[in-house]
Amino acid sequence: MSNFLTTLIAKVSPNEEKFFTWFDQHAALVVEAAKHLAAMSAEPAASFKGHFEAIETLERKADDVSRDILLALHRTFVTPFDRGEIKDLATALDDVVDIIEQIPVKASIYGVQNFTPEMAALGQIVLRACEKLQDAVSKLNDMTHADGIIKACHDVKIIEDDADRVRRNGIARLFAEESDARALLATKELYELYEAAVDRCEDAADMIHSIVLERI
Repeated sequence: MSNFLTTLIAKVSPNEEKFFTWFDQHAALVVEAAKHLAAMSAEPAASFKGHFEAIETLERKADDVSRDILLALHRTFVTPFDRGEIKDLATALDDVVDIIEQIPVKASIYGVQNFTPEMAALGQIVLRACEKLQDAVSKLNDMTHADGIIKACHDVKIIEDDADRVRRNGIARLFAEESDARALLATKELYELYEAAVDRCEDAADMIHSIVLERI
């Protein structure tokens, strides 16, 4: 291969490490958004606006990273793993932040700023799932950490079970205590969004687990 062609390929083709860097950035943004969600869900209503704005900013940054990954796929000759898997993982990570953002969006629309104890617990569960997901993503560039990646992915599944249990308990208490139909529906939707964020973490973990099995 000529020096000219080698140089040209280097310019138009991001190296494999760049994808791992983007995924690390993406996962870090997911965790930061989850931290704000957890704090927002447990703190007084006065803190709602600040956390909401921070989550919106993180969501835009996550969109930027996702766009960088997807654009790079079109100009990259060699990718660290299957192109479809890269696209799906980037989309899944982006979806986690999108769902996290939907919680304060819906709360704002419905006028809910005081969160229930179950929502506070779910906020912590979302954060735990996101941190485990970040742990798995951070090890993707080195398959000597395959066992650690698989364990982190398995932990996300266990955390999802916790989310499901807390959501069910919250909805059961809601139907037992809340008589206002609008408040009931609004609160129920928020519970479901918390669980949806964890579900999307599990989807991403399943993708990572599949990637690892193909590479070891």
